[in-house]
Amino acid sequence: MTLFIISCLLTGALAGFLAGLFGIGGGLVIVPVLVHLLPTIGVPDSLVMNVALGSSFATIVITAFSSAQRHHKLGNVDWQASKYLIPALMVSVFIAGLFISHLPKSITSKLFAIMVLYLALKMLLSIKHQTGSKALTAKSGIIGGAIIGMISSFAGIAGGAFIVPFLNARGIEMKRAIGTSSFCGMLLGLSGMISFIISGLHVENLPQYSLGYVYLPAVVLITLVSFFTSKFGATLTTKLPV
Repeated sequence: MTLFIISCLLTGALAGFLAGLFGIGGGLVIVPVLVHLLPTIGVPDSLVMNVALGSSFATIVITAFSSAQRHHKLGNVDWQASKYLIPALMVSVFIAGLFISHLPKSITSKLFAIMVLYLALKMLLSIKHQTGSKALTAKSGIIGGAIIGMISSFAGIAGGAFIVPFLNARGIEMKRAIGTSSFCGMLLGLSGMISFIISGLHVENLPQYSLGYVYLPAVVLITLVSFFTSKFGATLTTKLPV
């Protein structure tokens, strides 16, 4: 149990910092760690991926809130863009979460791996940075939000890895895209968390102190640290070159 506590605290520190710096929720770090740790506290293998995803979404609510709060103070949140994205993101991730929570672990783990590989390749190939000139419209925001929400539910992430380039390609400066992503990610995480709570309410063999597929001790330990490190990452965003 000591190893579980220390690992969650360290994961929270890293995930929070990355959340503030890049406008992501930290799920890409949290999910793999929880998949490794949860079996050590007795979570059945068939439930590990769902608990990891649900718990990741729960941590995102707190981490992204802290990050968004800091970005708002720094003037990095585009409220016009947010109003287009948020409804589509929340509805999409909620519905997709209900579906994904019923898939076998062998499929959900592969979906997560595909998302990670795709993001890694996309980042490696995007050597040159250039803000796009396409305007963000209500239609593009709703369609983009729906797709991003669905994809995010596969990996337990706040969608920042997709939201930031999506907004940047539509003329929103990188730092404002990151700040806006943090705000959107907070509400996306809330919707994903509710979805996985509902899906796991009547599931047997979940660990003690679970709320549906959300394992509360892990959420508390991770956010205990990420709440503060996310602010540091958000502050650093304004100081580093794009």
